[in-house]
Amino acid sequence: MVRSACRADRRRGSPSRAVLALVACLSLLVVSGCGMLSGSEGGSTDSKGDLTTITVGTMPAVDVAPLHLAIQNGYFEQAGLNVELKTISGGAKGIPKLANGSLDITFGNWVSFFRAQQQGVVDLKAISDAYQADKGTFLLMRYPGRGITSPDRLRNEKIAVNTRANINELTTLATLKLHGLSREDVEFVVMDFPDMPTALKNNDVAAISVIEPFISQAHKLGAETLADTASGPTANMPIAGYAATGTWVENNRDVAAKFQRVMSRAQREAGADRNKVERLLPTYTKIDPSTASLVEIGTYPTTLDASRLERVTGLMKANGQLPKKKFDIESMLFHAPPKE
Repeated sequence: MVRSACRADRRRGSPSRAVLALVACLSLLVVSGCGMLSGSEGGSTDSKGDLTTITVGTMPAVDVAPLHLAIQNGYFEQAGLNVELKTISGGAKGIPKLANGSLDITFGNWVSFFRAQQQGVVDLKAISDAYQADKGTFLLMRYPGRGITSPDRLRNEKIAVNTRANINELTTLATLKLHGLSREDVEFVVMDFPDMPTALKNNDVAAISVIEPFISQAHKLGAETLADTASGPTANMPIAGYAATGTWVENNRDVAAKFQRVMSRAQREAGADRNKVERLLPTYTKIDPSTASLVEIGTYPTTLDASRLERVTGLMKANGQLPKKKFDIESMLFHAPPKE
């Protein structure tokens, strides 16, 4: 269309006017074409200016605040991506959805990712880190007046966890072991995090193994801290990240690289300003702003680091979740090439 307009202008008027018209048309071509030809993340992914849509599994937890920050601030769109979110109840629940193609990328805990990889459930590639525990971010909670005054009083009692054999359960087990209890001494009940505070108040369970922002919700309902499960041997434990199948990453390396770079930017921004996280929480967790102001926030790592993630595999081996031989974390990590 642009080229045909140029030819029409050259046929009319003097040679000098034709030259001017040609220059103007060439300028239009450069301006209109730069978005198509540029390899920058700010451009679109095809000549029509369309965004590449990816479906990402997520949970209503403080861990994913940077994901929502990136969507809200348009960072994914700037990179040529349109992110559609689907809620999952736990990290383990997202893995089958990766395998059947209903999710492209999912948020999940490292324990579930490593177990699935080790068991051959699906070949996974970690694309981004997400969250690391800090003091007060993973708690075992009880309701006062019911005789559960310390973790050793949980023998033969029910404890709510969001899924089995995940980071939530393993950090709880590590705490119970410090108080002389084993996996066989308690009954784990699977329950979504948002349901845990009310279930505890109603005495459906004796304790809940819970994360933010539901810790703060439970406190508002009168619950108390029984133990910090991210302390002692599990202090500063890597908790969660984002992963896709190896096949998806191989077929979409540019998209995976863009996702990783956007998340690194958002993780850094969220980690530097608590207020941004606090303002976001009510928009996707449905807690009120007053509760959001009480939430304990962990760390948002900006890079994938195999040596740091070895703490997770060490915890898994100690609880019989992995064989004693070395687990190859590095082969699971996707590292985007440097931007040109």
